[in-house]
Amino acid sequence: MNIFVTPGEVFEEVKGRPPVTANWLAPALILALVGVISALVVYSQPGVIQAIHEQQTRAFDQQVSAGKMTREQADQAMAAAEKFSGPGMLKVLVSFGAVFGSFIRVFWWAFILWLLGIVFLKARLNYLKVLEVAGLALMIGALGAVVTMLLTVILGRPAAPSLALLIGQFDPKNKLHLLLGVANLFTFWLLGVLACGLARLSGAAFARSLAVVGGCWLAWQLFLVFVVASLTGLMTGK
Repeated sequence: MNIFVTPGEVFEEVKGRPPVTANWLAPALILALVGVISALVVYSQPGVIQAIHEQQTRAFDQQVSAGKMTREQADQAMAAAEKFSGPGMLKVLVSFGAVFGSFIRVFWWAFILWLLGIVFLKARLNYLKVLEVAGLALMIGALGAVVTMLLTVILGRPAAPSLALLIGQFDPKNKLHLLLGVANLFTFWLLGVLACGLARLSGAAFARSLAVVGGCWLAWQLFLVFVVASLTGLMTGK
């Protein structure tokens, strides 16, 4: 739990001792558990289900307005979509995704940190040590998932601790809305802790490590925002 208050000391201990599997396995299991609980709680909220159905309805209406499908085709597609967007199905799908995604997330972040350390910091890093750093740091992600779940329950709609809370109606075609959505308090906290871990393992300055990790994350998010906005625009004919 010291990862929340003194991450530097935690990573210094990780650096000075042999690899410990529990340091990445336990956080991955906690992430999976939090993800399953969040799925069960969030998709039991009528407001969340209604918001999903309204978004689907708007998307199909826009397809009809753009002349890409008839009203009859839209109604059929909507009926088919509702089979996979009911509360029961969503809970199952998101729960499975949370379990597998938790382990993928730990290993993916470890790979990214390991690669950044080698390429930009010119450091020789032990992947198992980096895996511990990624796992421990992602305890921040688990806390963020709990806060996201609570916000969703309180507001009665999908919500996260990001600047997107300032938006009345989120539009996935709007690049500004997408950028506000990725400006998440817990994401920034996580990036800082990951940079701290990379700095301790590589011996680089924290500022340099933060610039490398933050720059990689920002470039990836800008790419995703552009892709999501473009695909959504194509699907809706706008």
